[in-house]
Amino acid sequence: MLQPHVLRHFAEVARSGSLRVTADQHEIAPSALSRQINQLEKFLDTKLFIRSAKGMHLTEVGKELYIYIEENNKNIDGLLQRIEDIDELRHGAVRIASVEGATISFLPDLMARFSEGFPGIRFEVIVGGSNDVADRVGSGDSEIGIAFNCPSRDDLVLRTRIPQPLHLVGHRHHPAVQRNLAAFSDLAGLRLALPTRQFGIRRLIEQALRLHQVEGHIAFESDSLLLIKQIVSQTDMVTCLPEIVFEREVSNNRLSACPITDRLCSAASIDIVTPHGRTLSGAARQFLEILTDAAKEKINRQPAALVPSLG
Repeated sequence: MLQPHVLRHFAEVARSGSLRVTADQHEIAPSALSRQINQLEKFLDTKLFIRSAKGMHLTEVGKELYIYIEENNKNIDGLLQRIEDIDELRHGAVRIASVEGATISFLPDLMARFSEGFPGIRFEVIVGGSNDVADRVGSGDSEIGIAFNCPSRDDLVLRTRIPQPLHLVGHRHHPAVQRNLAAFSDLAGLRLALPTRQFGIRRLIEQALRLHQVEGHIAFESDSLLLIKQIVSQTDMVTCLPEIVFEREVSNNRLSACPITDRLCSAASIDIVTPHGRTLSGAARQFLEILTDAAKEKINRQPAALVPSLG
């Protein structure tokens, strides 16, 4: 009967062309390895190597056996990976870094749906600014990142991009948000409630304010988007946010919003990224598939003019 370790040793001798090199790698005697090869040739009733002073060279039959072993090794590797993935889906973990905006409804809804099918999976979610998200994913501390206008980096792979243009947001009766469109010049004289500068949203707003030479009156700032939404729902302040942050409050008639007509703000997006050159766990790959499918659904519901290219 063919033993797996004998076939493995045969393939390694074929690659190295040397009994001694293979024997040293496996810390076995060259004579023992030679006996294994002789027994294999006796079992198959054919010569597999031509032995010479220059090393071991495969015969035609030996080449066919080597090809067969290599192809089956790939199949075995694939089988082992699938087994590992199944095992991870029973008790693995998904490590995510995300901006706060995606954690309000988008991410929790998907995690709840995923947990119904894979109750043994544990989620580890770290919330931070877009640069923090990029750093965690790039270093491998998190496997999946969800960032606002994620910076382009060599250590990240952009998986998908969801257009998220900024809107002017206020309480449902605020006159500034009752129009169909708002311009950045409309912000002049309004009291603004904005995220702190760790947020990509804030940096984009300040860039647009400078571009349009508008001096914003910042009356309130916080590192909590939830608190900002509460403040604008109860005062005459307004804020600028992507739809993913306020869509639930608009549907509940607690807030109103209108798009801002600005090139920078219209090009804003929520980006899903993974580490470059790293293999994701089986659990992370499965959740990433659900995440990207949900992103595509959001993109398909948006006007074509908002959909950016990944190129």
